[in-house]
Amino acid sequence: MNKKLLKVLFTLITLFTFSLPAFAYQEINVQNGGTIQGQVKMSGDMPFPRHYHLILFPNIDMCAEVDTDDEMNRVLDDFKISADRGLKDVVITLDHVEAGKPFNKEPIMILSENCKFFPDVNVIRQGESFKVDNVDAVMHNSQVYQKERGKILLNIPIPAEEVSDGVVNFKKKYKIMQMICGMHEFMQTWGYRIQNPYYFKTNLDGNFNIGDIPPGEYEVNAWHYLMKPQKRKIKISAGETIDLNFIFNADKVVRPFYETIKSGRIKKDAVIPGTAKGKELGR
Repeated sequence: MNKKLLKVLFTLITLFTFSLPAFAYQEINVQNGGTIQGQVKMSGDMPFPRHYHLILFPNIDMCAEVDTDDEMNRVLDDFKISADRGLKDVVITLDHVEAGKPFNKEPIMILSENCKFFPDVNVIRQGESFKVDNVDAVMHNSQVYQKERGKILLNIPIPAEEVSDGVVNFKKKYKIMQMICGMHEFMQTWGYRIQNPYYFKTNLDGNFNIGDIPPGEYEVNAWHYLMKPQKRKIKISAGETIDLNFIFNADKVVRPFYETIKSGRIKKDAVIPGTAKGKELGR
């Protein structure tokens, strides 16, 4: 075989190899799998909600139907906890699972009602489609961002009283999406990319349970859309149950001043007077 032919074959093999997906989850029959379980809690002083003056946005009468205070502010409470401080809407995922139980994921349906998206958090696969059911009598126009305020992946017109759909294709290894209405900035919903069926989104009690895990070594991630993610490495044996608890510190939640005031929007580099950053800038 001459050198020229070898070079051509090498090039073809290389192109074929790098065109294959880096990871493809395989569904298998898991017998006597392990389990991880636990609770996600929040410590410290609860962060204050975000406020948006409804007078700055259209359709004020309809938008004032939910989550509105006496001063006509839409209030976004991003941290919902139970009596024992269990934290809602934390996505627990298990990484590095190459094969395991079937990927029976429910389709994503986002409800748009009274100028609000439900639910606050979704789990989403690469290339997965989703639907937005707009029951409002007005049109919304939403942008889907890769990461918070990052690159726009989609523009989705959401006509009044219709169901719209979109498909999310994350770039590179990004995992976070955020959908915001361009007409009503307080309409927000988040998505977290999952690679396998080993995930759990916490309810108000903060509890989670993931079963049928093949024996092996994995990384467990706990993600909340406004907190720094937490990671734990585990090694699980057949039939074993591992207890894991995650605690997020509310005192570490830092919010730009423009997200907390009630008098409109402030430029993004504004800070809260009296904070370390504010003192640094002489405020």
